Amino acid sequence: MKFLVPVDFSEITNPLLRTVKRVGEKVDCEVHLLHVIPPVLYLPYPETMGVSVIDIELLEKLEDEKKAEAKEKLKALEEFLKPVKARSHVDVGDPADVILDYEEKLNPDMVFLGGHKKGLIEKLLIGSTTEKVVKHGKKSDFVIKGSEVEFRKKVVIAYDFSKTAQKTAEFALKFLKNFKVSVEIVHVHESIEMPLIEKLKHKIEKEFSEEKKKILNELKGRFEEEGIKTEVKFLEGEDAVDVISSYVNETPEVELLIIGSKGLSGLKKLILGRTATKLLGKVNKPILIYKVQE
Repeated sequence: MKFLVPVDFSEITNPLLRTVKRVGEKVDCEVHLLHVIPPVLYLPYPETMGVSVIDIELLEKLEDEKKAEAKEKLKALEEFLKPVKARSHVDVGDPADVILDYEEKLNPDMVFLGGHKKGLIEKLLIGSTTEKVVKHGKKSDFVIKGSEVEFRKKVVIAYDFSKTAQKTAEFALKFLKNFKVSVEIVHVHESIEMPLIEKLKHKIEKEFSEEKKKILNELKGRFEEEGIKTEVKFLEGEDAVDVISSYVNETPEVELLIIGSKGLSGLKKLILGRTATKLLGKVNKPILIYKVQE
């Protein structure tokens, strides 16, 4: 496997790298560390000061110094990740754009990202680098937000019976059997909105609910066959995003949420690809977004 791991050397870097190392020690992978240096903005002096030419050599020198400093820091991170294999890259540009370029160039299996928060339950800032990468990238994203993932507690898998959810569950089964975690498959039950006679509506909802339970219990059995302690949980609410985010945030033993997302493009992305970014903004714990391509 191949992982792309952008790092900015902020406070989120250490928990991000510790999580990457835990995963890397369980799977055969190569980690590509990437640090992006934002271009420095230089404002020209007022004409009255008599300065009309920007010192290009000075700008190049400053950029070279930043690159050299970043390479030294990345070497230290490569040492920390051992025995996991790692390579480093330093580039200049808009962080989100560069990360997306490297995603396309390196074709990684997953992108590990750090999510910054203002406060304990503050959502990701709108327009942040992480949100842009999640929204516009095609690869699955593992976002470390709030705390690192130790793979010792509970992992919640959001399930809505779609083909995307089915493929996400298949991925989660293969991924999580490497760790000693318990799993909770969570479904948000929504009432059937149809103009039916109340008695008939109740009968259909009951049959529908029983079928859901049957499917989820079969899925639970597959996880338990791999030695993963698994529970099925039904939640009630009108907005699945609000219900899931509230449950994950308010349940101390949950350390990771796994959700599926379609790898949409163009107009479809603008119309349909919002659930993942909505949850990303509301959940204050690590979240793994498994992207299923169209």
